[in-house]
Amino acid sequence: MLTRLVQLALRWIFSDQPLEHLERLIALIDQIADRDTALQSLESLLRYDVQGTQRVEEDDARRLLEQTAPGDPIMQIRPHRCRLRQQIQEADAETLLEWSDRILTAETPEAVFH
Repeated sequence: MLTRLVQLALRWIFSDQPLEHLERLIALIDQIADRDTALQSLESLLRYDVQGTQRVEEDDARRLLEQTAPGDPIMQIRPHRCRLRQQIQEADAETLLEWSDRILTAETPEAVFH
């Protein structure tokens, strides 16, 4: 199943309908029985489509996830997580210290960074 996902993602990289193909890939990911594997696959796919190829906008990917399987825990992932990782990697020491203080009281991951 994972090999098929990778093949399809690579085949459709330059498609003129990236959201439609992303929807098909998400449906395939939802069929993976191991939820941890499915979640990792979904994260990789979103990172690839949103950040890597820049052919899918983050907001469009979020809407697609919400429409595909509302309420399903695997679909609650937020595409912007990859952007948060990039922020962390690029942050200076002072900013990292500030964020580490916020971790103790933040109610959401987003609250740490804003």
